[in-house]
Amino acid sequence: MCNRYIDMRQSNSCLPTRFSFVYKWNKMKPKTQQPQGKTNKKPTPSHAKTTQWQKPNFNQKSKPKLKTDKPNKPDIRQMIRQQKAAKAEAERQQVRAEKDARIKAYKKQRLEKTKAISKRTQRGQPLMKDRMQLLLKQIEEMKQR
Repeated sequence: MCNRYIDMRQSNSCLPTRFSFVYKWNKMKPKTQQPQGKTNKKPTPSHAKTTQWQKPNFNQKSKPKLKTDKPNKPDIRQMIRQQKAAKAEAERQQVRAEKDARIKAYKKQRLEKTKAISKRTQRGQPLMKDRMQLLLKQIEEMKQR
């Protein structure tokens, strides 16, 4: 009737519990010997040849890396971006200059037209000579198109 693996809830003081049995069992196990101190050997895979591992020699002066003038990738990207931005800015300025030139030419033409139409004689009559010249210019432009 005495079972070693009785649950903790059902345990009586007279019967050993499952946990006390395991605890006693672990005490009786012989301990394995472990090497004292740390080993300097690097763990090697089983298929590799076992050779003695050497500590790196930090006292040796390493050769300084030669600095090259070759830019690295972020610098190259930044240079490309700057070139594209400069090109786009130049294009915008050219378009703006062309637009300003067209506007200036249009304003000049409109000013000439208003001057010709607004001219009058001393009595207040419109001057037909200038109006006829405007009509002649318009006809010539239409023929060219």
